[in-house]
Amino acid sequence: MNAIRKMAGLLASIMLIFILTSCATDGENGKGATDEKPIVFGEGDWDSNAFHDQVVKIIIEEGYGGQVDIVSADTAVMISGLKRKDIDVVLELWSDNVPTYQDDIKNGEYVELAVNFDDNMQGLYVPTYMVEGDNAIAPDLKTVEDLKKYAELFPDPEEPEKGIIYGGPEGWGATEFLHKKMKAYGLEEYFNFKTIDSSATLSATLASAYEKGQPWVGYNWEPTWIMGLYDLTLLEDTPYSAENYAKGVGAFASVDVMVVCANDFEERHPEIAGFLKNYTTSSSLTSAGLAYMQSNEVEADEAARWFLKENEDLWKSWVTEEAYGKIKKAIQ
Repeated sequence: MNAIRKMAGLLASIMLIFILTSCATDGENGKGATDEKPIVFGEGDWDSNAFHDQVVKIIIEEGYGGQVDIVSADTAVMISGLKRKDIDVVLELWSDNVPTYQDDIKNGEYVELAVNFDDNMQGLYVPTYMVEGDNAIAPDLKTVEDLKKYAELFPDPEEPEKGIIYGGPEGWGATEFLHKKMKAYGLEEYFNFKTIDSSATLSATLASAYEKGQPWVGYNWEPTWIMGLYDLTLLEDTPYSAENYAKGVGAFASVDVMVVCANDFEERHPEIAGFLKNYTTSSSLTSAGLAYMQSNEVEADEAARWFLKENEDLWKSWVTEEAYGKIKKAIQ
């Protein structure tokens, strides 16, 4: 899958070059009004971005008669593309991952249109069946600190006298933070912290335990297909602060995930920009879309059509009445 994504990213980057070359040629020849060119979306290499891009692509193409091209790019390339107007729209820009974000917006390098979602969480999760319901085996397990009282529920197969907490790959910022947390909270005395080589493997350990109704504790985040498919509980922690975070103490911060556009996009596409200003979802809605992809083994475009059918009352409020009628007819 990683090899396929890398190849897709390479092909998409080549496509972007062709798109930009074509646009430049049209400009030189005086052909093609700006608003007749395809709208270029920058897409990160993660499924939730692909899902949102396909939802909006359907709305724009079916409801507003536009054409959307999607190019794969990492965050730095997307930011550069927005500034150069090579990329028109990014639907899932994790603003905290862009050191220059606030200055860029203030200086008009590109434009905020909407908050896609801001309820994204991450941290240590357990299956909800462990802590809620008549058969809960740890009903008083509420916080990260509480884990010390329940280590025996999570035996490490290689060292059963200690518990095991699963983490992400080494090199992730979250993994570095959790290493600090294990020490800061005294969890090292009770648990081994096992880092996993990929998010897919981490998800597999959780899925295996969940489907057997077994205890599991480890790192995860929202939105993901895991969160859409399984009922998990985030263990509580003290509120986030930058000072404490540097020490491994407290909760992860949630991030504003933004819809942004090039600074000339609103002028070129006022009606579509108006729709995008209304585009607000949530982690739970996104996770549901990703879970549909996972469970049905479909791509993001099919999940997007399912999402639009299931959430008509939501997206109806985003678009004009005329666009609504066209989209509804198209997804029937």
